Amino acid sequence: MITSSCLCRKNSSFIPYIIYKDETVFEDYEGTVIGKCSTCGLLKTIPPLHSKKFNPTITKFKEYESLREEFELLFQPIVKAVKKHFPQNGSILDVGCSSGILLSLLEKEGCGVTGLEPNKDAFKIAHQKLGDNIIHGTINDIPEGETYDCIIYNHVLEHIENISQEFLAIKKRLNKNGLLIIGVPNRDNAIFKIRGKYWEYLLPNEHVWHFSTHYLSDFLDREGFKVLTTQFFNDKRRDYLMIKRIYFSFLSLLNIIFRTGEAVLIISQMK
Repeated sequence: MITSSCLCRKNSSFIPYIIYKDETVFEDYEGTVIGKCSTCGLLKTIPPLHSKKFNPTITKFKEYESLREEFELLFQPIVKAVKKHFPQNGSILDVGCSSGILLSLLEKEGCGVTGLEPNKDAFKIAHQKLGDNIIHGTINDIPEGETYDCIIYNHVLEHIENISQEFLAIKKRLNKNGLLIIGVPNRDNAIFKIRGKYWEYLLPNEHVWHFSTHYLSDFLDREGFKVLTTQFFNDKRRDYLMIKRIYFSFLSLLNIIFRTGEAVLIISQMK
């Protein structure tokens, strides 16, 4: 048993669920444990003591920029969700906006955009594109009283240690009936169940939490949010060898059959 904080309580016991030991594939994860909360079942990364490789604030902004067109396509479901549920001339806050690709797309749709990025290098790139609409920091750097019609956490929430504290800040900065859009890796899918610790999107040197769709939906309900829509996505792994692409295409088909996916996008509204 490992004692650590969990969303269900201040301190909880975690049962080792995945252990990275004597690694040859993921050498950078050596000594890391992904534990399962004995109370609520949530998975959490427990890095080795004094680990210099565990860094939940990392952002692959250089990769995003080099594959900009591909990421613009990946962000289209968020753009469509905003257009469907969002008030005209509304304001959007993108927390962890990285190099600002998503915000640039939303700005073209006529949205008033603000981005938050704690990584200094990524902030500089986003600031070059969107100027003073980009803030270097976290949601707690937004002055109290400044509110938004929509807040986005796209593959950011799993990096945040104290999510309960984060939600207190979210609710202070979201207008009544405002939208909260969250995208995270979804561990409740066939590829994770088959590949276990070899599922690429665990990323235990970056991700603190490993959500299932059911867990996150229940958490949102407890925090006062109504889930409007849920969408699932699978990685096509275009840069893999053909035989591997065929293998993962089969696993993705299983996900489709069971109405799940490697990533989930949840559109919710504050009650």
